[in-house]
Amino acid sequence: MLDTKTKMEILSAVRAAVRQTLEDAEEQWITGEELCRQFQCFTPSWLKRYGENLNRTQAVTIDKYGNEHTTGWVYPKHRIQRLIQDNKLVFQIEE
Repeated sequence: MLDTKTKMEILSAVRAAVRQTLEDAEEQWITGEELCRQFQCFTPSWLKRYGENLNRTQAVTIDKYGNEHTTGWVYPKHRIQRLIQDNKLVFQIEE
C-alpha cells in the first residue's frame, strides 16, 4: 500500500506527462507577429532581441546549387503559454 505522499507524487508526475504529451501533440507554431498579438507581453523589438529564448525555429532548405533558403521564425504557442502560466519567463541575459 502506498502512503499519501507517494500517491500525490505519482499523480503529479502522471498529470505532468499527460499535459506535456497533449501540448506536444497539439502544438501550434505561430509567427512573431501572431505571437505578439496573442501574448501582448511580447513586442516585435523584444522578439528581435531575445526571441531565441523562446525555442523558436525556422525551416531551412538547400537548393540544387547549394544555396540555403530559410523561412521566418516561428514560435511554439503552447510551450510559451505554459512558460507564462508557470511564471518561468525569466532568462539570464548576458550583454
